[in-house]
Amino acid sequence: MAGQIHTLLFTSSDDFVSVFDQIDSDETSHRVFISRMPQRRLIERLDITDIECYWLTDREGDGMIPPSYNALLDLISNRLSNHKGTIFIEGLEWLSSLHGFDSLLSFTRTLSDSIHRTHWNVYLSVDENSFSSIELNQLTREAAILTLDFVEELDFIEEQSNDFLVVQKSENLEIELHEDGSPKLLLLTRLPRNGFSKSLLQRRVLQWRRMGLDVTEVESALYSSNTDSMFQAYNIIEEKVRRAVQLDNWVSENVSDSQERSVAQFRIRQLTGLDQLERRYFLD
Repeated sequence: MAGQIHTLLFTSSDDFVSVFDQIDSDETSHRVFISRMPQRRLIERLDITDIECYWLTDREGDGMIPPSYNALLDLISNRLSNHKGTIFIEGLEWLSSLHGFDSLLSFTRTLSDSIHRTHWNVYLSVDENSFSSIELNQLTREAAILTLDFVEELDFIEEQSNDFLVVQKSENLEIELHEDGSPKLLLLTRLPRNGFSKSLLQRRVLQWRRMGLDVTEVESALYSSNTDSMFQAYNIIEEKVRRAVQLDNWVSENVSDSQERSVAQFRIRQLTGLDQLERRYFLD
């Protein structure tokens, strides 16, 4: 049902971003995201191609919006008269510290009144630890708490034959570098079919891109509305990536000729010629 405002209780931007794909929206809906996270960091966590993003900041420039309730309401009002969709807002804790809680509560009430009888929904990210119990109750009376069951993506780099093991959350994944400065390829856990979603696939594609892998073969699957089809496409590229990681580790440690190593690593990251490289290095 449109025309509603909700509170989502999260302690970080990454948790808030992780529910985007869990919230109902059709292909004709517009999505607006107002965040304290700049776009250059946001693209590492989310495919923002079809999302209108604004960075809540004191800086000036395109795609930036000042921490002013008037500026926020002006932006939102201009969207409400057009399209239909969802608006995601985080950074309320900062706004409250700048302008006081009463002003934040007034903003929330105004926002709730503005979207009433429109085709828009608003989702506010709130860290309950940043407000007193009384303030939280007042805020959630205006924007009721919405609980979503979502899959938290924890990506682990798998244990390899050399007993190398790193465990960390996907958003904090540190890419190691070879001596020549190129990113090392890392072996990530397979995404399970249970809980698989477009959002999870988007994040995995972004991780692969950060490692320098050409995974355009699977990116077209992101436009599919069929989860089974997306998962099938993911499995195909996942197997290629695993082969590429094994080849890359072997080449970086055993190929001394710099030109040969560079050519092999380029082909590995393009995910082309894997059969030929495996025959050359693993079967000889």
